[in-house]
Amino acid sequence: MNTNPEDQTRGDSTPFFHGDEPAPLSCNETASLCMKAARGAGMSWGMAEEAGFASAWLVAHCIDGPSCLYAHLERADGKVWGDLCPTITPTSWRNTADHAICPIILGATICDYADLPEGPRPDTTIQLGRVSMPILLVPFLAVLARKNALGITLKWADSSICINHDETWLEAAARHLTVQQLDLTLSVKAGQVQKANNQTALKSRTTAGTIAALNTLAMRTTVPASDASRSSAGSTLSDND
Repeated sequence: MNTNPEDQTRGDSTPFFHGDEPAPLSCNETASLCMKAARGAGMSWGMAEEAGFASAWLVAHCIDGPSCLYAHLERADGKVWGDLCPTITPTSWRNTADHAICPIILGATICDYADLPEGPRPDTTIQLGRVSMPILLVPFLAVLARKNALGITLKWADSSICINHDETWLEAAARHLTVQQLDLTLSVKAGQVQKANNQTALKSRTTAGTIAALNTLAMRTTVPASDASRSSAGSTLSDND
């Protein structure tokens, strides 16, 4: 049997990469794998799709989204996802149980509340509290800033970044927000109308180890074989004409 990487009889590319070796994934491959892994970690399908979006957005901007997502899923694994949600009030979205908020749930909720009184409208400041792997929040804020012509500033203890019409802030975001958690405040100002960037089809700089770990989570979405499924496998029709 052919074992070259282009062999279509093999299920994935991970056997050809090892450990910390770079293992490329396209944006579409990233979205699909990360969605399945998030679902395998217990997210709803809707939130899992958002996880796939966030990871692929980061890949399109040369940030290792898959590794960031896996780090978050690994820490959240076994927890009740409903316990990692924000509690929404006009000035504070902190988690009332003092858990670090899931950045995927937070990002999707911020977008849903964009036009509501409690949401991120111009000249508002919202205390977010502790957010797990905050780089995963950035794709949602970047899309919201472009769509609603906003300048969105994330502040934490000793620094801040402003997500606005240019992307000069991306390097700082990748450097400061790829951490386990940060206590964040979100401030919003009116910004400039932005055009969507046509991103080149990039491949992630993630590792084989990360892909293997995400595949392990993704496999939880499959149904184990049983005696009943085996006995009913195959066609009940005869091949004889």
